[in-house]
Amino acid sequence: MILSNLRKPERTSRGWSALGVLLILAGWQISAQYLGPLLMATPAQALRALGVLVNSTTFWQNANASLTRIALGVGTGCAIGFAFGVLAGHNAKLRGLLEPLRWLLMAMPPVVVVVLAMLWFGLGSSMVIFITVLMMAPGMYVNTVKGMQLVDRSLVEMTHVYRYGAWMRLRHLYLPALAAPLTAALLIATCGGVRLVVMAEVLGAESGAGFALANARSTFDSGELYAWVILILGLVAALEFLLLQPLQRRLTQWQEPRKEHA
Repeated sequence: MILSNLRKPERTSRGWSALGVLLILAGWQISAQYLGPLLMATPAQALRALGVLVNSTTFWQNANASLTRIALGVGTGCAIGFAFGVLAGHNAKLRGLLEPLRWLLMAMPPVVVVVLAMLWFGLGSSMVIFITVLMMAPGMYVNTVKGMQLVDRSLVEMTHVYRYGAWMRLRHLYLPALAAPLTAALLIATCGGVRLVVMAEVLGAESGAGFALANARSTFDSGELYAWVILILGLVAALEFLLLQPLQRRLTQWQEPRKEHA
């Protein structure tokens, strides 16, 4: 009776989401008309500049550089955070040893990390990837540790009784239990990783979307600048709706209540 009364969470209304997009575009249009073309391009001007941009020779070079940095930085950072999170979730001594480093990385402003990375690595991909890994790993680590601590201890003991190895325990116990917090953390890390890569490229790279943004800003080409903004937003949307949300549904489908047959 109790289970039958549980309501499935309502899905996000696509109609209201579309209305939200229209409101953003309307606000953009009004702001652009108020500020003028030198400071802000209108949506139509940005779309025209976008068509010119994607046909240029430098676009694909900058886009490929940014995508490579995002994939390597976010992927490596999340993998490191997950691995150390699983180990620290099992070992309180290791968790205590890593806690000061975790706090330091999460408390340090990204701009400070950018400045230090520029001194250590100079300009280029190494600096951008280093910053992204350093900023992404702590968030994944924290979510993994918290998820490990919430796993039912009786289930852990049961895996020992049935002599599950480390891989079997990870695959059949921890990964299903960690699916929800990890996919949410991965979504946040991916969106944050894109922002970090672009910011690092603006401040100290010789290629990439952020580098192109900085060039457009220096030449007061607001059309190209907002065209790059649209492309970056499109990348984040594609990663979320085409990759991360299907992955989240796939990993958490076992948690959905099954329909009872009469």
